[in-house]
Amino acid sequence: MAIDNGLNSGDSIQIRAITPDGLQDFAAMQELEQLVWHMPQALPLHQVLTVAKNGGILLGAFAGTSMVGILYSFPGYLNRQVYLCSHMLGIRDDWRNCGLGEQLKLAQAAAAKASGYRLITWTYDPLESANANLNIGKLGAVCSTYVVNCYGKMEDTLNQGLPSDRFQVAWWIDQPQEIVLPAGTEYQAIPWRLRADNLIEPVGEPDLSGEFLNKATRVTVAVPAGIQLIKERDIDLAKNWRLVTRQAFIPLFDQGWIVVGFRRLPGVPVNEYILVKQEAVDLPKPPWTKR
Repeated sequence: MAIDNGLNSGDSIQIRAITPDGLQDFAAMQELEQLVWHMPQALPLHQVLTVAKNGGILLGAFAGTSMVGILYSFPGYLNRQVYLCSHMLGIRDDWRNCGLGEQLKLAQAAAAKASGYRLITWTYDPLESANANLNIGKLGAVCSTYVVNCYGKMEDTLNQGLPSDRFQVAWWIDQPQEIVLPAGTEYQAIPWRLRADNLIEPVGEPDLSGEFLNKATRVTVAVPAGIQLIKERDIDLAKNWRLVTRQAFIPLFDQGWIVVGFRRLPGVPVNEYILVKQEAVDLPKPPWTKR
């Protein structure tokens, strides 16, 4: 449900840093957190202040004096590499679907480059197609890391009902963002069908051992276009999608495949991730990789 705040997507937006000098911005950030995620408590003020003072990048999107979007990120360090952990991106209901998420991420990349970062990482639910389209399809992030039940049981409205499996993506902001897909054959890891009730369901389990996969230069993994609708209408089907996609991504990543693309299929409520072999991508390996 849209929030009646007198704003619309035609209003001009200003994206700027949230700094320790602006305590009123931190209060607005906490309010927006609770509006977006319906959490009982927002991030403590002392924590976000400390992050802002020590290499973190906090951005607010403002329509006039009203904060309508936030992005919260902090420094990470692993295996002698420094990177930026992008932890939260939230937008008010009535400002979604107008490109604001992409604007916030691009502003984050510019600020991160200016601060000396070359890699940004974050997690997201691979079944959430809107996030996949932004993260993989538009921004050019890649992924070869799948985390099972990353945050344990979650009770907020977006995440409740399913294990909190996540992609951990790598966004190399100092590299070209467009990846040229290699020519050749494409293998569909998860067959699917459209049911009589217009919901998409996977057919069987992923087959990742056949000769067709060995000959493929690209692999596709299907996901439903509207997982939240499926959760509302058939929670068992939603759980099945979680399990089947988990069974596809984990062995594919273990075999050296990496997610580099995302596409929407016309006329049906299903989308596809596109994977290629790691050696086909001229990108560094992130410090958390197992290989």
